[in-house]
Amino acid sequence: MTSSSPSHYSSHRCASPEKYGFPVTLAMSKKLLPMALGWVTYGISGVIALKYLNVPMFSAFRRFTTIIVMYGEYKLNGRLPPRDQQAAVLTMCIGAAIAGITDLAFSLPGYCWVITCAVSTAIYLLFIDKLGKESGLNTFGLMFYNNMLAMPFMLAALLVSGEMALVPHFPRLYTLDFQVFFVVSAMQAFFLNFLIFLCTRVNSPLITSVTGTVKDLFTNILGMTLFGDFPFNPPNMLSIA
Repeated sequence: MTSSSPSHYSSHRCASPEKYGFPVTLAMSKKLLPMALGWVTYGISGVIALKYLNVPMFSAFRRFTTIIVMYGEYKLNGRLPPRDQQAAVLTMCIGAAIAGITDLAFSLPGYCWVITCAVSTAIYLLFIDKLGKESGLNTFGLMFYNNMLAMPFMLAALLVSGEMALVPHFPRLYTLDFQVFFVVSAMQAFFLNFLIFLCTRVNSPLITSVTGTVKDLFTNILGMTLFGDFPFNPPNMLSIA
């Protein structure tokens, strides 16, 4: 009786992942790996694109995500939105194309990276919808696998880029204000990703993509006024709007 008590106690204290709806298996990891790779590509390409583009131009080109998602939903599920919604999405993409043509700070590497970001974002959203249904996992389980599978690739990117070696030399690394804002930003990133997963699964990848562009109104205003790298050009501003 005594010898069995610790194991009995441990089985209750150390709950397995299955209790929370995400069994950890190699087969499931292989199945969900494409989704994680989409997220890694979307995150890395987005950061690199912002090195070359100002925030309003970055946001404008990200609109191509929506038309890619719309095409992907049609190919995967045979589902198309009404014609007026298709026209609205096409109008957004035409505006993004005109924004690129009229951009005074033309940057071909930036455009390539942001298009990569748009494509990988669309793939990521489509995989959340498709693999979420096929895997049977709940939202937290899907996020758990996504983060677990993406971590090695993110660490590899940090090492290859040389940024990992620079972290100890960051002058504000051990200051309280930096650490507080770092933790807050990490919490915000987790919450944002959770909402992306939840919205995509409850609604659809297309709705997630469209609603994501709503924030661009505020992003563009702040990007035009705060950073000082946006060359004011009426045709460019009109196409971004």
